[in-house]
Parts: sequence; C-alpha cells; structure tokens
Amino acid sequence: MKRRLEDLAIFGGPRLFESFRPTGQLSLPDSRVFFKHARTIFDQRRLTNNGPLVRMLEERLALLHQSAHCVSFCNASVAIVLLLRLLGGDDGGNVLMPTFTYPGLPHIALWAGFKPVFCDVDQHTHAIDVASVAANLTPRSVVILAVHQVQSPCQIDELTTLARQRGVALLFDSVHGLGCTHRGKPIGGFGAAEVFSLHATKLLNGFEGGYVTTNDDALAAELRSARSFGFQGKDNVVRLGLNGKLNEIHAALALAALDDLEQTIQANRARHEAYRRLFADLPGLNILEYATNERHNYELTIFEMTTAWPLSRDDTLRLLNAENALARPYYSPPLHHSEHCPPGCGDVSLPVAEALATRFIQMPVGDLVSLADIEALAELMTFVGANGPTVAARLARDGRPS
Repeated sequence: MKRRLEDLAIFGGPRLFESFRPTGQLSLPDSRVFFKHARTIFDQRRLTNNGPLVRMLEERLALLHQSAHCVSFCNASVAIVLLLRLLGGDDGGNVLMPTFTYPGLPHIALWAGFKPVFCDVDQHTHAIDVASVAANLTPRSVVILAVHQVQSPCQIDELTTLARQRGVALLFDSVHGLGCTHRGKPIGGFGAAEVFSLHATKLLNGFEGGYVTTNDDALAAELRSARSFGFQGKDNVVRLGLNGKLNEIHAALALAALDDLEQTIQANRARHEAYRRLFADLPGLNILEYATNERHNYELTIFEMTTAWPLSRDDTLRLLNAENALARPYYSPPLHHSEHCPPGCGDVSLPVAEALATRFIQMPVGDLVSLADIEALAELMTFVGANGPTVAARLARDGRPS
C-alpha cells in the first residue's frame, strides 16, 4: 500500500512487485500433457520435417478455425514472408498495412522484397481504415496486409469487396484473432489466408512458431512446399523456398496449450473484468472495451488516458515500470513516425493513428498477473490519481528518469 510519495518506487520506495508483471500471456499448459507428447518424439525419433505432432496440431487448428487448411511454420514472420512472395509475385510492389500496429511488420515486407505503404486506421476499431486503403491503392499495389486489433477485427467484408474489385490479394495478420469471431464465424477463414502466432507471449504458446489458415487448396500446397526449400516430393524442387518448418517439440507444447485454450481465455476475461471493476472510479482512465456481439480472447487490457488523469502517459508508464509493472505504450509511435521507418514511407499524414498513439497504455496481463495483483495496481493508481499534482511536481523537480 502506497501512503506517501516516498512509498512510490520511482521516488525510492519499495517496488510494488518483487518480480516483473509483464504484458504477454506467458501461460504454460499442464506439463504432464506436454511431456506425454514429447515422449513420442523420442519413441518415434521424428524430430522435424512435418512430423506426426505437427500434422496433429495442423489438423486440430484447421478444425478450430473452420478452415480447409492449416500450415505451420517456425514463426509467423517467415509465414508472412512466404505468403507475400506467393501472393504478391516476384517483382516487388506495394504492400498496404496499418501504421498503428506492431513495428516489426514493415520489416517483414522489406525482407520479402516489397515496399510497405502505411494506411490510417478506424477511430473506433483501431484496425486499418478501408477508405485509407482505397486511397492508397495504385497499380503498384499487390497485397493488402490487414491486422486484426485486440478489441475488434478488421472490416472484413468491406476489405474483401475492395480487394476483389481492385485485383489485389487480401492477407490478414490475425495474431490477436485466435478464439475470436466475425459475424459468428471464427477468425481464420477470411481473405486469401490468415496468419497466427505460437510465440510464448501469445494466446497459444508453442515456445516459438506460427501458422497459416486458408481455404485455398493451391496456396496451401505452395506454402507446404515453400516452407521446405521448395521441395515437392523427393528431390524435386519446384519453387523458391526456405526452411520455415515447425519442429516437433514446439508442436508438443502448442498441442498441450491447445487443450487449455478455453481455460486461458476465461482467465484472461476474469483479469479484464477485474481491471474494469477496480479501475471504474478512476477519473481519466477509461478501459478499452471489446466489440459487442462477438467472441473475444481478452488477451490484452488497454486503458485510454484522458485529460482528467493528472500525469502524462509517459510519466505514468515510468511510474508503473518502477513498481515492476511492465505497462507499455500501445502502438506508439505509429510506424510512419518511427525512427526505423523505411526511407520514403514516412512522409504522410495519418491523423487518426497519430492521435491514438498518444492516448493508450497497455496494462500487465497474462498468466503471471493475479487478480490480487490487479487489486494492488488499482490501489496504486488510486493513490497516484488522488495525489496527481504533487506527484507531477515531484517528477518535475527531481527530473524525469530516462
């Protein structure tokens, strides 16, 4: 409990948490299930190259997403590189993507040989704005890479119509879409393909990994070939490829985690509801609501900061981080303002994303955050809110830590 300014860790007080409270899922499945799967790897001596656990995982994920095919990969980035090459061709071109998203996304397009073109986002869903996409389409455009947001999917129907009319491929980055629905249908069966992650910080933990869902038989076959150096059959290389295969030990963890998926989602929801309840009376901190009438995974909890909150967004983050609560900004800065923005891509005005990038914080979530931790965070923020001017003045006097 913080009762005086000196109790705040940023001013030399004890940390609220002895260990970090992160923003990733970091959930682990039942170890007995994992080791049962892992034992088969030793028994069968099949470590990789489309082994039985990988095939089982792909079959189960295809059923979960109600898609015709699931193709697994060593990570989602490699999956997107290959998809861009297969969908966008070998001559480069433009890949349209939101500026309000993960900073690694344009790197993937560049590695694949394409130019990222940043689009603005919708004010309410925070996903790529259809009108902005339409305005940025040119004869050089080959792929729309739309990203489902945490609290809301993209405008799937409108993007599908636009892509069809303009003759460009539509690919969804669905890392935050696992367990979610659009018009009651699971995310995973839309566009030419959708890409998901099996990273440890994501909803389904496979150490590292990713997978693609698609209803396109030919594309699925091309992906399976391309992830294995372009082989099709024994010693028959038919296309440019690389080593993008998921191994059996990662598939074993993902299979065990898949058994617990619904339990993980419900735990996420309980944490999200705790944040909503315990922070409800804090002026200037408004929880970002999930879209209604659809299913969600409640993977993240995000707050919008208004002028009623006494501290700046950055000072609030520094204060929380000092307490070992690893809150972080939410997609800030937007990619076209990033110092790592590719040359020639940042000279645009995308006002919605620019405004959104200053207003949100992402709070600690996942398996390492308990309901008691959220209660402690609420008490901390209540103290800060009640003493905001004094805290702000002390920060200004002492200097803001770098």
